[in-house]
Amino acid sequence: MGTLDSDRASLGRLSDRLRSASESRLIRPVEGLGGASAAEASQALASWAASTQRVPHPVPRLHPLASGDQLAVVGRDFLDWVDQEPGRDAALAEWRHRIDQLRAAF
Repeated sequence: MGTLDSDRASLGRLSDRLRSASESRLIRPVEGLGGASAAEASQALASWAASTQRVPHPVPRLHPLASGDQLAVVGRDFLDWVDQEPGRDAALAEWRHRIDQLRAAF
């Protein structure tokens, strides 16, 4: 599929921003996320990525302060999965859209 270095770097930067945010900022509703908080949007993105890979277990709902770590772990797994074989371009496009939306709103 080619290199996903920029996607991995983008995930790392967003995860770091989430890790360094206060709990109050993570749980505050964000207009650009349809009223969801950054923690909720991160959880939704991690859940989407896992279900897209057909992971048999749901992604657990963690404390808001774990949002960055959870997204980093699930996101790395997702990007590795995308990179394993061709034909996953639609999943990667959706991932990029969701990451961009979260990054722009947060």
